[in-house]
Amino acid sequence: MKICIVRHGSAEIGADEDNLRQLTAKGQGQAQGAGRWLAELLAKGDLSDNARIFASPYLRARQTADAIAAATSLAVEEHEEIVPHGKVERLVEQLTSEQTDIVLVSHLPLVGRLAAKLVDGQIYDQPWSPAECWLLEGDIAASGCMSVASVWYPALEEG
Repeated sequence: MKICIVRHGSAEIGADEDNLRQLTAKGQGQAQGAGRWLAELLAKGDLSDNARIFASPYLRARQTADAIAAATSLAVEEHEEIVPHGKVERLVEQLTSEQTDIVLVSHLPLVGRLAAKLVDGQIYDQPWSPAECWLLEGDIAASGCMSVASVWYPALEEG
């Protein structure tokens, strides 16, 4: 199984409600870059054609997921539990029942904590840039059983 963990692109600061913060113009560009990278993975067979996108319901994550969907033609599903302070253990449990590759679009600290749990077997705050993507592969049945297959950083396209 493969899981691509994606943090949303750069978002506006100072919205009245955190869940309504939207991507900045830079964040939109980052999300489109992530979509192009994932489309390349699909074309090379590094990610299955029937992969699904799981997105946080927060606006900035949904905008990022929509940009990825536009580039890849993958379907987006909102999941209430993948918000910034979602429970990693509960998410891992849910992911173990999945039969297809997953692109998971969420927030800090969840994305860093999830990657740490899946790769290193323990939960800690892994740093993560806006729109950064990690493709993990392996067996999700146990903590620390996945490895990092590929990483994409927005700075690679920003120059």
